[in-house]
Amino acid sequence: MGRKKCAGFVFETYANDHLPFHVHVFQGNLFLGRFDIENRKPLDKRLKITQALRNALKKCGYLE
Repeated sequence: MGRKKCAGFVFETYANDHLPFHVHVFQGNLFLGRFDIENRKPLDKRLKITQALRNALKKCGYLE
């Protein structure tokens, strides 16, 4: 398992997880959803890409 913390968000990846490559997004202990790294979009409808989340994804290297 990989774990990165950026700007109040936690991004987790798991070995042997299903495709597409994605991260699990948390804010504190609250699971927000999964973000598709390959296609640069949410995998779950519940994950809203706010400006704060967009900045954190960029800071951690998941978004250009």
